[in-house]
Amino acid sequence: MMEMKVSDISAIQYSELRKALGLNNNQKRPNKKSHYAFGPSDLWEDLAEKGFAIKQPGQRTGEACFVVTFEAVKLVYRKHISLDYYLRL
Repeated sequence: MMEMKVSDISAIQYSELRKALGLNNNQKRPNKKSHYAFGPSDLWEDLAEKGFAIKQPGQRTGEACFVVTFEAVKLVYRKHISLDYYLRL
């Protein structure tokens, strides 16, 4: 897999990743790592294609849960985060 860079995604996608991590309200550390889509989301589909998220089936047809990857969390958070901390999110 190629190395991910913030420049590979749009500013809106970057903002959505921060929101999915709980970093959009001046949180000091990520406190979650997913986004639940109640319908199709081209933005999140693109993030999954680029390796920033993993798409999982939702509870109902047409829904999906996108889990931000460990590599993407490190890139967006821009500080050290352990794999153990990531797995507990």
